[in-house]
Amino acid sequence: MPATFELRKNDEQQYYFHFVNGEGDLILMSSEYADKGEAEQAIKDVRVGSLVSEQIAAGKVPAGEFFFVIKDGTGQILVKSVLYSNTMHFDNALHTVKDNACVAEIVDLAA
Repeated sequence: MPATFELRKNDEQQYYFHFVNGEGDLILMSSEYADKGEAEQAIKDVRVGSLVSEQIAAGKVPAGEFFFVIKDGTGQILVKSVLYSNTMHFDNALHTVKDNACVAEIVDLAA
């Protein structure tokens, strides 16, 4: 199964999405959006941002785990990765996003 964006709706009827790899492992999580169109636009922005190094930023939490974010052209964070305690897993996740997000299909689970 290829990597996909899973578009979802929470109990408050807000839209959000996850990016999962081919094995179904969660890699990226978005913010919540009031409108489905806004969430779909954010996915488009993530696709572009995944290809632009300046829009990807890595970080480390005080506990020592690694994460990365993808920002839009204005610098606003679109998605955050899960936390990784292992640098190899972190690097693999980042490469999965860079290699696959630009072509990943959207699976609409918001219905």
